[in-house]
Amino acid sequence: MNEIITYVNGNRKEVTIVDNSKIFIDGKENTYELIALDSNSFLFNFNKKIYKISSGSKIGSEFSILVDGISFTVTANTLLEEKANAILAQHIVKKHTTDIKAPMPGMILKIKKKPGDSIDHGETLIILEAMKMENDLRSPSTGIIKEIFINEGSKVEKGSLLLSIE
Repeated sequence: MNEIITYVNGNRKEVTIVDNSKIFIDGKENTYELIALDSNSFLFNFNKKIYKISSGSKIGSEFSILVDGISFTVTANTLLEEKANAILAQHIVKKHTTDIKAPMPGMILKIKKKPGDSIDHGETLIILEAMKMENDLRSPSTGIIKEIFINEGSKVEKGSLLLSIE
């Protein structure tokens, strides 16, 4: 028995092929026969109704077919592939934003980046003057500057939001 999950023009169907004449679609039993006319054309007898099928292009698990002249886009995966795709979809990394806050009160001497700039871990983002000393505030992660909340010459308090990294 072959268990296949298909999407026909986006509509999900569970298909179980029992043998060369019996197939279940979404749990409903059907009879079928597939007769090859040539390498791309077939006659498909489905529940005693005959359809002419022509195969089209195939990209990965997606392919196009013509059924009596009507075009369909079909994706077919085994049950195992479908489960694996569902697990992978759950583990897609979502965008994470990191807020950079002032570690101490002081004055912003220099902002070395602008929104949209790419940054690397450890790269200097801001120079903060505190107690007559210049302090490099470095990026804790690699990412892109999303927003800057201060200007050069601004006075900031400890914990003030300076910028965000995405």
